[in-house]
Amino acid sequence: MKSLSKLSLIVLFLFSCVSTKKLFEKGEYDKAFYAAIGDLKKKPTDAEALKILPDAYKEATAKYEQDILVAKSGKGRKSEQLAGIYNGYLSLQKMYDAIENSGLKISAFSPRNYTVELNQAALNAAEAHYNRGLLLLQRNDRVSARKAYDNLKRADNYMPGYKDVIEKKQEAYDAAITNVLVSKFDQRFGYYNINGSFFEQDILWNLNNIGNSNYYEFYGLNDRSAGNRRIDQYMELSMYDIWFSNLATNNYTYNVSKKITVKSDKVAGSSSTITVTATIRATRRVVNSRAVMDYRITDAVTRKTIASERIPAQYTWEKLTGKYFGDSRALSDRDWAIVNGSFNNSPDYNELYRELTRQIMTQFNFKMRDIYR
Repeated sequence: MKSLSKLSLIVLFLFSCVSTKKLFEKGEYDKAFYAAIGDLKKKPTDAEALKILPDAYKEATAKYEQDILVAKSGKGRKSEQLAGIYNGYLSLQKMYDAIENSGLKISAFSPRNYTVELNQAALNAAEAHYNRGLLLLQRNDRVSARKAYDNLKRADNYMPGYKDVIEKKQEAYDAAITNVLVSKFDQRFGYYNINGSFFEQDILWNLNNIGNSNYYEFYGLNDRSAGNRRIDQYMELSMYDIWFSNLATNNYTYNVSKKITVKSDKVAGSSSTITVTATIRATRRVVNSRAVMDYRITDAVTRKTIASERIPAQYTWEKLTGKYFGDSRALSDRDWAIVNGSFNNSPDYNELYRELTRQIMTQFNFKMRDIYR
C-alpha cells in the first residue's frame, strides 16, 4: 500500500482557502475537517477550528463507516464491493494521516488509525482480482487475456507485488497483445536519389502510438525483439509511382487599382477620392510531385487478408516573385507578398518526398486507428 502523507497534504491545501464553518454547515464534514487542520496550522489557538475539528471528524467517520457497511452488505458486483470497502478505509486513514502529519497536538482528540483495516481491505481486493485474473487467463483467448490483465493490474495496484502478480500480469499481457510485423517496406525511388530511411521509423512510431492503448505492438524487420515474439499479423507496405516534375516557370502580368482618399492641397480640411493603379509582373515557379503507398495486412495463421488499400498523395511546390510598376498604393497584401518574395533554389527530391510522406502518413494513421482501435 502506497504512502498517504503526500496525498493528505494535497487535500489540506485544497481546502485551506475555504471557510471551515461554511463547509461544516453545508454538511461537507470531510472537507471541514481538513480545512480545520489548515486553520490550526496557521493559528493553533483558533477556537472555531478547535471546536469544528472533532465534530467534523465524528460526522465524516460515521459517513465513511456507513459506506463500508453498505459495501459489505453484498449489493452490487464483487469488484465494486471490494472497491467500496477499500475506498472507505482509505478515506478514514487519510484523516488519521492528516492529523499525524500536521504536527498538531490537540487534547481530548485522538483520531483512529485504520492501517490494519485498510491493509486487510487491500489484501482482500488484491486476492479477489488476482484469482479472477487467473481464471480468465485459463480460457486461452485474447479477449479473456485482456480482462485477465486488467484484473491482475488492479491486484497489483491494491497490493504491489502480491504473490506472483508481476509474472502473471506479464503472462496475461503477452497473451492479450496482438503482435504485428511490418514484414515488407518497399520504397521504389527509381532513378531518383532520395534518402527515405526516416519513413519506416515514422510509420512504426505512429503505429505503436495507436496500438499502445489497444493491445497491439508493431515491429520492423530490423527489430531484434521481434524474433522472440509470437507474430499474429503481417503488414506489407509499398511506396511507388514516385514522380517529380521539372521546374516549370510561367511569367504573367496583371493590373491592380484602388480608390483612396487624399487631402486637398488647396482647401484646408477637405479631401477627395482618386483611383491609383499599378502593374504587377509576376513569375510563378512550380514543381509537381506524386507518390502512392499500398498497405496489406494479413493474418499470420490463416493468411487471410484483414485489410488492404491504396493511399495516393500529390504535392505542388510553388514560388511567386515579381516587380511592380506604377503607384505602390494600389498594391494589396497579396501583391506585396509577390513583390517582396525572393527565389533561391527549387526544392530537392528529399524535401518533396517528405511532403508526400506527410500526406500519406495522415491518411494512413486515420485508417490504422479505424483498424486497431
